[in-house]
Amino acid sequence: MRQLQYSLGTLLTLLSIPFTALAHGTEKEHQQELLMNTMLKNGLIASIILLVGLIAVWYFVNKKMNTLYVKKKEENSKRNKLNKLSKIVLIISVIPLLAAIILGFILKNQNADDSVTFMHIHGLDYTSDGQEIYVPAHDGLKIYADGVWSDHTEGEPHDYMGFSMVEDGFYSSGHPAPGSKMADPFGIVKSTDKGKTLEVLDLYEEIDFHGMTVGYNTKDIYVFNPSPNSRMDQPGFYFSTDETKTWNQSKLEGLVGKASTLATHPTEEGIVAIGTDAGVFISQDYGDSFEPLLENVNVTAVSFDHNNSLLVAVPGKGLSISLDGTNQTDLNIPQLDNGDAIAYVRQNPKDVNEFVFATFNKDIFLTKDSGETWTKIVDQGIAK
Repeated sequence: MRQLQYSLGTLLTLLSIPFTALAHGTEKEHQQELLMNTMLKNGLIASIILLVGLIAVWYFVNKKMNTLYVKKKEENSKRNKLNKLSKIVLIISVIPLLAAIILGFILKNQNADDSVTFMHIHGLDYTSDGQEIYVPAHDGLKIYADGVWSDHTEGEPHDYMGFSMVEDGFYSSGHPAPGSKMADPFGIVKSTDKGKTLEVLDLYEEIDFHGMTVGYNTKDIYVFNPSPNSRMDQPGFYFSTDETKTWNQSKLEGLVGKASTLATHPTEEGIVAIGTDAGVFISQDYGDSFEPLLENVNVTAVSFDHNNSLLVAVPGKGLSISLDGTNQTDLNIPQLDNGDAIAYVRQNPKDVNEFVFATFNKDIFLTKDSGETWTKIVDQGIAK
């Protein structure tokens, strides 16, 4: 009966959710990059195997040839044939040898630069101690700590989507890394050991949630569901308060525009915010009803800080808005490239003066003095 309560307007809002925008990346582009890398690696392996096989054939041909008695006409004829075969095998061996050299050179050049790079950025957040920033970037997690970027080495380089850090780890959706034994897609998984291992929670092998958020302390999970599945009868906005054991569909009454970003309160249950191309809207009842906090503006990123306010990004500006809407403060942000905008923004849970944000052009900025000064720590996908 609950599903019958949805208005036509709400359903249209749900169906118009730009999930590609929520992903902040191009899945086709990523798959092409992974396919090319896999082809290069497989080509190198195949070339080496073929080369070794041809060398083995050449060795055994020569060994056989040396056993033949050249003074015997019949054996001398066989020796000549084997000698020709040996030369042919040797000539053919040049092909996989050159292929192995070329492919190895290409792969070496791809990995020659020690700097951390970002194919795409699918989120960012702090660990609970405030010492590290985690960024899921299509080819695994990137970590910023003590002023230095590093590739995550504890677990496999999965393509994490809908990534959310919590007080004791993270939750995510997404796809497995090339060669992983995990199935595709993830559904919803979580990790309490920084990604070394993943615990499957729900909808494994069924769906990849690009739009997902999890409460930092509450562990409330909210997802934009794009299609029917074994747990959700229809597309819509769903939440779970018991780690996916049960799901409830929200009404989304009062939500206006196409959703592009979402966040849930770190400590207060039932409070969730959604940013759309028509403003930012907040719900106190798990998404059943929404009230506008900011209207008639395109919102590109939202997140709750740890002072009970909402961080909101609009083109060219960052805002801090109290949850009752009575107080709004401009955040001093650096000048962004023309056409760029903030895609993700977070506050350090242990330092109220430290903020980090990532842009659609794959720039990441960090401030430790509430925006007085900013440091660009990633420049168009290249770590600094």
